[in-house]
Amino acid sequence: MSMKTNCWFNRNRFLSPLALLRKLATRLAKSQFAWALVLVSGVVLITPTMATAENMHNTVFSVMTRNMDLGSDYAPALAASDAASFRQGVTTIYNEIVASNIAERAAGIAREIQQTMPSVVSLQEVSLVQRLVWTGTQWLLLDQIDQLAALRTALAQLGLSYSLAIQGYELDLTAPSDAGYFLRVRDSEAILVRSDLPASILTVSNPQTGHYTRLNSFQTPVGTLTPLVGWASIDITAMGSIVRVIDTHLEPRSASIAAAQGNELLIGPATTNLPVVVAGDLNSGPGTSTGAYDVIAATMTDTWSATKPNDAGLTLPLHGEDFFPYETSPDRRIDLIFTRGLRPVTDILIGTDDLTPSGLYPSDHAGVVARIATQ
Repeated sequence: MSMKTNCWFNRNRFLSPLALLRKLATRLAKSQFAWALVLVSGVVLITPTMATAENMHNTVFSVMTRNMDLGSDYAPALAASDAASFRQGVTTIYNEIVASNIAERAAGIAREIQQTMPSVVSLQEVSLVQRLVWTGTQWLLLDQIDQLAALRTALAQLGLSYSLAIQGYELDLTAPSDAGYFLRVRDSEAILVRSDLPASILTVSNPQTGHYTRLNSFQTPVGTLTPLVGWASIDITAMGSIVRVIDTHLEPRSASIAAAQGNELLIGPATTNLPVVVAGDLNSGPGTSTGAYDVIAATMTDTWSATKPNDAGLTLPLHGEDFFPYETSPDRRIDLIFTRGLRPVTDILIGTDDLTPSGLYPSDHAGVVARIATQ
């Protein structure tokens, strides 16, 4: 209950400044200070009383991290004991994904973006799901569920302008089902950036992707599975200040491998003289194994701990994956935003009470929005 109350308070705190700023902008339309107030806020609107001298000399921007949730954890196939139960598990996985109503949940995430208007949206577990039949000469596509397309459609319907800055492809598997089709799931990270702002406020450059060398392997009745895990990054220039934003989704089933991947992130894309933001699902943090969390926290600042030290900020699980949906109680904080060379201003949780029209959580994870300033 405390998480939902906190989310409601913080979410609506973003709406009031918007109304205030619009009224102020009307009165100051011909004033040389009108644009200054907008620029001070960067890409998160703030109240006029916050436009202090300090803010005037510090770029302010915001980053959201959001695991979109495939709707299945693959357990029905991973727990299979033979080829027949594996194929049955593949069918179950597809049915779980369909039952999770990806399009409706994506629309819920779009509404969260509308309420908070982050500069950058760091997405994990962004999947393309296909059913295919092999005709003997070619693959025949039966249907397709595209999480990123669903989100971008929902954003456009709300009149929001976010462009795809980079997409990093990870796991890409095609497996037989016992229903006569093959199921393909392709996972990715994706970073969206506001595209309705002038270049003087926000630009994007240097998109990059990569994969970690430490990976986890699974034995299944149809062979060995080694899912790719990696990262995607961009450099944003916010009112003249260049910042690297890194999106990642670390290994969920091995704490030691996740920790090794965290180290690879630090000596890989995070090796730069630029200020850095890491925003992702680390599968590590307070309430669960902390190996990867500790590796990154040793050199970077956890924005939630810095701004909400007395709030647990639990993000997982909001519902269970298999036999979707059923509610659970969050007991860990693994959706995280870290910074280096930057100053966290405030964080809010999203997704803990903004259910879809049919009563679904947009994801089994809560999301985090961090407002960040240069030091």
